Amino acid sequence: MKLSPKKVEQLAEQLVDELAEIDGILFQSNDSQLRLAIQEIIIDELMVEERLDAEVHQMLKAYKYEITQGRMKYDDLFKKTRQRLINERKIIL
Repeated sequence: MKLSPKKVEQLAEQLVDELAEIDGILFQSNDSQLRLAIQEIIIDELMVEERLDAEVHQMLKAYKYEITQGRMKYDDLFKKTRQRLINERKIIL
């Protein structure tokens, strides 16, 4: 994950505080529950890229022989496969 848990906690707290100051916004739960929910959303979004990379690594294991024989370059294949999945799934990173 690209942000520390402490930083995610701070971002969630700032977001709740900013929303609380806007007229017309009423929370349906207490601040701590809202902060926890926001933290989970942030962490989930940050993990999208890590899950994608792990999936690409898993997919490329099928080409291990060709890669070790020098027929394919792992970095190039990784980038192309990753970009294809991003485009197919319409992932925004």
